[in-house]
Amino acid sequence: MNAFETPRVDLVGKITAAVHEHGGVAPTTIIKAGTPWSVHIKWEMKGTNWHMVAGNWHVHVNLESIGPGPELSLYDYADPNCQNQPLPSPTGEYSCHFDVPGSVLSTSVVPHQGLAMKLVVLLTYVDPLGHRGPIAGYWEGPILQFYEDHP
Repeated sequence: MNAFETPRVDLVGKITAAVHEHGGVAPTTIIKAGTPWSVHIKWEMKGTNWHMVAGNWHVHVNLESIGPGPELSLYDYADPNCQNQPLPSPTGEYSCHFDVPGSVLSTSVVPHQGLAMKLVVLLTYVDPLGHRGPIAGYWEGPILQFYEDHP
């Protein structure tokens, strides 16, 4: 008789993000055009035998215009240690920080009434063979309003 036993793998995950305006004050969702700001993302993957899943994480932050305006990928502003984070980690917890320069949303793209944009964080998984896997997450953030003090 032959037997090949495999353990049960039962995964659960969680993802959160926070917006921070450099040098700004609350509220953090209303940002003056040309001001640097950031997004800090935290996520975790836990559960039964979570440590048996190997690969790398990829994190993307996007801004989607509500009404006329630009659609932006903030991928280039991620901390270099963000992309290709290996898993498993010792704790099953991960983080990534995006510093967005003020030039990304300059006063030239913000109309007098302001520019409303939806923040979306995408998390994807790539297995050790380079295949994108079915482990993924997203965080749908707040609407950010960018304004300019037009006279």
